[in-house]
Amino acid sequence: MLTEFRQDFRWGWKLLRKSRGFALAAVLTLALGIGATTAIFTVLHSIVLRPLPFPNPEQLVWVQEVNQRDGRIRSPAVEVHAAWRESSQAVTRVGAGITGGVDVSVSGPAGATRISLGGISLSTLSILGVEPVIGRWYRLDEATVEGDTAETLVISYGLWQSHFGGDADVVGKTVPGWDAAWGRTVIGVMPPDFWVHPAMADVDGWFAFNVARIPGARPQTLARLAPGVDYAAAEAELDAIAKRVEATLPGGEDAGDWRIRLEPLHDTVTEDYKATLYLLLGAVAFVLLIAAVNVANLQLSRSVTRQSEIATRAALGAGRWRLIRQLVTENVLLAVLGGGLGIVIAYVGVWLFVTLAPGFYPPSDDITIRPAVLLFALGVSVLTGIAAGLAPAFRVSRPDLQDALKQSARGGGSGVRLGLRRALIVMEVALALVLLVGAGLMINTYARVMRVDMGFRPDNLLTMEINLSGLERYRTRHNVAHFSVTPQVVSFYEALAARVQSLPGVRSVGFVSALPPRPSVILPFRVVGDAGESGDGGRFAQYVEVSEEYFQTMGVDLLQGRVFTRADGEAAPAVVVINETLARQFFPDTDPLGQVVEVQLNRGNPSLADDRPREIVGIVSDTRTRQRDDPLPMMYVPYRQHLWDYAGTGPFYVHARKDFAIRADGDPAALANAVRRAVADTDASVAVDNMIPMRDRLSESAANERFWLRLLGLFSGLAVFLATVGIYAVIAYAVEQRAHELGIRAALGAGQSDMIRLVLREGFVVTLAGLAIGVAAAFGLTRLIANQLYGVTPMDPVTIAAVALLLTAVAMLACVIPARHAANADPLRALRTV
Repeated sequence: MLTEFRQDFRWGWKLLRKSRGFALAAVLTLALGIGATTAIFTVLHSIVLRPLPFPNPEQLVWVQEVNQRDGRIRSPAVEVHAAWRESSQAVTRVGAGITGGVDVSVSGPAGATRISLGGISLSTLSILGVEPVIGRWYRLDEATVEGDTAETLVISYGLWQSHFGGDADVVGKTVPGWDAAWGRTVIGVMPPDFWVHPAMADVDGWFAFNVARIPGARPQTLARLAPGVDYAAAEAELDAIAKRVEATLPGGEDAGDWRIRLEPLHDTVTEDYKATLYLLLGAVAFVLLIAAVNVANLQLSRSVTRQSEIATRAALGAGRWRLIRQLVTENVLLAVLGGGLGIVIAYVGVWLFVTLAPGFYPPSDDITIRPAVLLFALGVSVLTGIAAGLAPAFRVSRPDLQDALKQSARGGGSGVRLGLRRALIVMEVALALVLLVGAGLMINTYARVMRVDMGFRPDNLLTMEINLSGLERYRTRHNVAHFSVTPQVVSFYEALAARVQSLPGVRSVGFVSALPPRPSVILPFRVVGDAGESGDGGRFAQYVEVSEEYFQTMGVDLLQGRVFTRADGEAAPAVVVINETLARQFFPDTDPLGQVVEVQLNRGNPSLADDRPREIVGIVSDTRTRQRDDPLPMMYVPYRQHLWDYAGTGPFYVHARKDFAIRADGDPAALANAVRRAVADTDASVAVDNMIPMRDRLSESAANERFWLRLLGLFSGLAVFLATVGIYAVIAYAVEQRAHELGIRAALGAGQSDMIRLVLREGFVVTLAGLAIGVAAAFGLTRLIANQLYGVTPMDPVTIAAVALLLTAVAMLACVIPARHAANADPLRALRTV
């Protein structure tokens, strides 16, 4: 048997070398399909299928509590962590997982820049089984509740290379230009590509926090199961311990309603990527199917010239299975060659993916072709070769010598074979239509998202972000966990706004704690004097600090009352401006102006103060936080009315960071350099982030829509190209096989226009059948991307009609050359073959 297979491959290779044009077309077609599929599988494998880069990753679990009554989810209390560490046999390590990051300023020769720090607990590295490659991790005395270290710092491998040149003696050195508040002395370097969560993969350093020092805290919880312990047994044991401890904590009367749930850390980390990547793999599989169909059509065309060869082989005793095996072997050989070229295309495809979706997966260096991907490409190549070769092989392996001689004499084609080729083209058109409809829906979605009225005027606006939270002179530490801003914060922002306002080409300047489309902090509030309200009353709103020029600069309309003035300072009565959604939702039957509200900054925590009561003095028009979202209730407060003695970290960061909106007379991007100089002149240690025009800012916020648009557009383009080639090949083949008939028609007086209509009609019928099947398939498949759509339904008739017209036009163009060939048919040649 092995000898026979070797003979098949030798003979197949010899035939492919003789028919180089056919082989080249087939290899290139398969390479496109296999390359695109391999590229998407590479991304899927790198992000979803590959185990996490930690020792024994299957033992790592994310721990949560789920309320059995209403489905609410929370993290276990730190007291539960302590009990698990003392008495659990199911877990070997347990503790807080990750927290958010902070940005700090670093001064250098080119000015201040921003460096990002990620936060994890003291126990995270031991749970994950990771150690620094140089130096050590933090000690207990080097971490605080918020992770703000006094003198030490663990840096990333990338920062070690970029700032220290890979110096092996980096421990004990300081980061040049680092603000003293965040620690300067390097004590360790993390391994290359270390990350706890993909969203924190690009941080420049890591700080540790000791959340166990906060009684009743519920941080995200990470644990490592003991070897051999299954999830059900672990959940049962941990749940029993948790119920006993939770019952002793404040508010623990409902401890029996909560149940521990374990989820593999791998699933938690990859959850945001699975659905998208599997959908993309399905989409690119359509491209691969179209490529396989094209190769099958090429094989059917080639089979006409091989009829005598196959008949001779059969006459010499070759059985049908022997003929099928030979033909399929040739196709597998073609597919393996196409797969080899497809690997090269896959490398380009992976680069395109990362380029087209730069923020999709932050550790993008992890997305690379590995041995498992190469095995996948080989398997896909072989299966594609078999699939593309089976139909032609079964058809050709049943030779009829008398029929072969007739076809040779008359130049006619087999009606059965031509019917099979038409059926394959119908499939190609249907698959291409489904992909094109998906791309069309995303084009429609992106256009609608970018046309959404945000409630302000985005043209001629330059935006930038300033964060003073990491600079010591702009904050006061009350204890290990709590800060408030210093008066220098207001002085800095006022001075900066004045400098920018004086620049030529600047019309107005405003700043805000969270500029759309970035959301602000959402806090509960209550209406003072509302006797029917208890607790937070179920009233929540976005809490935003603004300068008095903000509304004018952004173009937000005043509907009632007034906006802020310079008189609304710290010593003045506390005031607030609300948006129309808040007024309509919470004051449906009363006039909001004059009402007094109190923002519960600490959600009722009696140990910390809430905001002072504020009188509603104005109502402004709604603005959207994100293009897809409806306007949320918002309350605006003057940035000068800080709580200087407030000891809470949430509002501290609201006070310390500001987004600037600068309205220009012309192109806002032209002001960028002058604005940067203004920041440096105000305080050279302050870094500027994300300085872009508002239009670009809104475009970046639509990155998800743009991601789908680009990739589906790319796959659709490949599908249309392959379908066009396939339609051309089938129609050209049909014209060639009907040369005798067309010559007779010409001899009987048929004009060139008649011949062209005849050929175009055949192409139109095939295309129309494909469109009908494609619309039916799209009806079900486009619902898979329904959650990505905005303002358009999965079966939008306008999109489907436009796609159908486009495919019809492309199909007709593919028929033009064969139609012109038919119009020039020679009647004398036809008569000579009668």
